[in-house]
Amino acid sequence: MIGPHTVTLVTPGGRDAWGDVISGETTVDVPGCFWQPVSSDEQTVAADTVTIVARVFMPASADPTPAKTVRFEGREYEIHGQPALFHTPAGPHHYEIQLRDVEG
Repeated sequence: MIGPHTVTLVTPGGRDAWGDVISGETTVDVPGCFWQPVSSDEQTVAADTVTIVARVFMPASADPTPAKTVRFEGREYEIHGQPALFHTPAGPHHYEIQLRDVEG
């Protein structure tokens, strides 16, 4: 266990042969995570938007990919970049995942 938080990995329904979004999603709760808020930034020049950046550490048994999103405390975050798998001499230990959510 890395931390006390449980996050949800969300896999979107995908797209059909014509590129239309298929409704539905698959969710998997991942316990033993450690959640860290990183920053929040508000832009008010062209449009009022808030960008929230966070980081989550997940057990190596999780299956995060850039195509999935992470849900935590009612907010859904995009996985920003490739999740990084860290190893110890005993083998895979945890993922470090950069997250981003843009409102507005």
